Amino acid sequence: MTLSIVARDFISGDFGVCGYTDIAGYGSLVPHVSIKGAVATQAYVNVDNGIELMELINNKLSVNSAGKKIIEKDKNKKMRQMIAIGLNNSSFEWTGDNTLDYKNSIKGKNFIIAGNCIDSYNVLKACANYYENHLDEDFPLRLINSINAGDKKGGHTKKISYFDNVIKKTITRSTKSVFGNSMSSALMIASKFPQIWHNLRVDSHKKPIQELKKLYFATKISSEKLNKFYNGAIKVKPYYWRRIN
Repeated sequence: MTLSIVARDFISGDFGVCGYTDIAGYGSLVPHVSIKGAVATQAYVNVDNGIELMELINNKLSVNSAGKKIIEKDKNKKMRQMIAIGLNNSSFEWTGDNTLDYKNSIKGKNFIIAGNCIDSYNVLKACANYYENHLDEDFPLRLINSINAGDKKGGHTKKISYFDNVIKKTITRSTKSVFGNSMSSALMIASKFPQIWHNLRVDSHKKPIQELKKLYFATKISSEKLNKFYNGAIKVKPYYWRRIN
């Protein structure tokens, strides 16, 4: 199960991704951001797809064109789920037929939410409703709370069904028996005025999105204390995306 939101703040123009998943390490797999866009690549994750989308939009290709180009050449595209949002209202949504049910995405003004192996469509709708109805909330917190709203509405499915190619039968198992008890979440934001709390990860926890919210508040308090003590000498630099050859 993975549930993510990609969004652009209508006030600051910041791009962000937030979400959680049924395995450890969401932050190292799913989110990619830059000051030109944000993408979440999930289900049967291909991290390179997210990196490539960042490179293509940096070279002035629209998010929609970049997303189509990446998915069209991906031989495992039926197993992927990818959502992205960029400048000039450009966006991209893809959910492959072979991703685990329930899977879908919702697009709103300046945001897209997608999930796979989730309880129902109501999970996505709860996320979208929260995001749309709390536009005055601090952007990072709004992203976290949107995913939290989806979790409260059912979150990940409790059972999954899949076709076993060895025994040639459809198998139904509990989600935990397949993925284990380690869940994870992350918040990643690209901003012209980056802050310490724009890059937060909970890599393994039973309630990762709730823990991420606690981490957000703790990091803000810590940052304010540091800023006061060092008289503003600590400067947070953009990290964003990068390819390592």
